[in-house]
Amino acid sequence: MQMKKMLAVSMLAATLGVTAVNPVFAQTPVKQEAVQFSQTTFLVNANPAVLRSIQTSGTTLVSVRDFAKAIGADLQLADGSVTLTLDGKSVHVNPGAGMIAASSTTPALSSAVKMVNYTIFADPSALVEALGGTYEADADAPAIATVEQLTFAEHAVWAGGARLIVSNSSENGREDYLVNAANGKYELLLSSANTSDLVVSPNGQSAAYTDANGAVYVIDLNSKESKQVSTDSSIKNELQWSQDGTALFYLQGDKSSVIAKVNLADGTVTKVLEDKVDYKANLDVSADGMKFAYTVNKQPKVTADSSVDVALDDVAIDAAGTEAQVYFYNSAAADNKPVQLTKDTDDKVFIELAADGSKVYYVSVTADDASLGKVASVSTSGTEAAPSGVFAQKDVYQLAQGADRLYLLTANDDSTNAVYEFDTVIGESKLIGAVSDSVSEIIVSRHGHLAALIDGQLAVSVNGQWKNVTH
Repeated sequence: MQMKKMLAVSMLAATLGVTAVNPVFAQTPVKQEAVQFSQTTFLVNANPAVLRSIQTSGTTLVSVRDFAKAIGADLQLADGSVTLTLDGKSVHVNPGAGMIAASSTTPALSSAVKMVNYTIFADPSALVEALGGTYEADADAPAIATVEQLTFAEHAVWAGGARLIVSNSSENGREDYLVNAANGKYELLLSSANTSDLVVSPNGQSAAYTDANGAVYVIDLNSKESKQVSTDSSIKNELQWSQDGTALFYLQGDKSSVIAKVNLADGTVTKVLEDKVDYKANLDVSADGMKFAYTVNKQPKVTADSSVDVALDDVAIDAAGTEAQVYFYNSAAADNKPVQLTKDTDDKVFIELAADGSKVYYVSVTADDASLGKVASVSTSGTEAAPSGVFAQKDVYQLAQGADRLYLLTANDDSTNAVYEFDTVIGESKLIGAVSDSVSEIIVSRHGHLAALIDGQLAVSVNGQWKNVTH
């Protein structure tokens, strides 16, 4: 009998995914019941999760192990009971007594626990309440919430691989939140007015921004403390971190005429390129900080009859030749001059410079309403006669870069969009998967982590599945 009892306890430990059995627990006899297992879908922190379940006395009980995995709780045996711990709160489940308790001083809830085939099942509402969450019964899918999530996401960027910065407009300007990519737990990072978007450093530990006066600040994402690193008052557009995190590049001036650099150690500003060419945009910098890709838009020619009162706004606008063109500048080159890489009439958006500076990728769009957006590339060596086609299978809505990959948001069918991955080393693309046609943007980290904005909600890709981190 003793051998059978120890075998049963060992099977229980294996079922719960633990490595040790408490001696007190081993002495507690547990009655086994033959009950049919089912599967019930719950919405756990806004994401569907299927948990093993049983019905007893009209109540649905769920596998404690499945429940712990779904909410991200730690699970262990202690003091003769199974303990779930989440964010400092614990719930103790005693299968021998058939009870749940949040602590030793909290009255236990009886008849909420069953042992079936060495698997513990418990009342999910009692588990959630004990852990400080909320439970809402619903005929289609009961909702379990163990963390408070943001209700909206206007803009998002990755800050490393474990969190994102989500920015939303507020009555006083903008609020930036740090959001846990695993469960959506958030905390306020910065509340500001008339500041630029936060640009995250390569190591994911800091973010830079400018205020209305052009001063540059860096905020530590762990301490949430901001430090002014430059008092230079020039207009700064499109901040870009250097790969080593010691400097910021940007387009300077109200016409973005200059590529400049600010040293974060002492705040000194250096002009990298001042070629008297206005309206630069879409700045991207190589990993070595020496090469730059950008576009230039010429302004349309406006003419008016001198005999007509200008107040009548009777003018002619000639937009010929104003299409965006891609330029490349190598600050280490002997001639020290930027090179125009394109001359065609297509519009060019989502400029991405290869990390080594050898190619520029972008989405090319013609003025024809029936045309498709396609990904093109052009060599920065100037040896290509024309840009090369990279991806033209589907209408491309967005291009983003992560590590040595390009990620594309494209059309798919009447109800879905698609996400493709393009390997810039071997020059091949592959379909990652279909997504809702409500996806307006994909967000890619430096290491290829994926998130998406879907109807004002933020979702993160986990093993090919999209998990909401806002609700």
